[in-house]
Amino acid sequence: MTDKELSQQAKDYFAQIRKTDRLIQRLKGTVATLRSGLTSQSYELKPDKVQSSGAKNPLESTMIKILDLERQITARIDELATMRNDTFSMIKNVPDLDQQNILIGRYIQLKEWDDIAAELSFSPKWVLKLHGKALLEFYKGNQEFFEKRLKATCEG
Repeated sequence: MTDKELSQQAKDYFAQIRKTDRLIQRLKGTVATLRSGLTSQSYELKPDKVQSSGAKNPLESTMIKILDLERQITARIDELATMRNDTFSMIKNVPDLDQQNILIGRYIQLKEWDDIAAELSFSPKWVLKLHGKALLEFYKGNQEFFEKRLKATCEG
């Protein structure tokens, strides 16, 4: 594989963190929307009435959806925390500390390039150049992991 392909493998790995984070944010947004719907609608509670067939109480149905989404969010947050911890451990295999800082800032903390550049007192252009080198070092430092990952993808 070329250096560009190796760097792309590293980027693809890191993309999973951002995608999982976005999914969590979307699920939280959905929960917020459902919750606001609960407060904006008026529900008539009839505790004496027993309904044996037909649609469930809309309040109950919405609460069940909210609880299910909150369970999914909790599971995804746990998954994201594990991904970040694993990634942080893998970033330690990059020998250059500036490159480590760039990878952590971008892929674990999900910061923008300009923010990373300001924090490191580098120009954005230099950060991007170091980032390219960091991706390659990340791949090389975790080559066995990527080879297993590629093999699993080919088999599955």
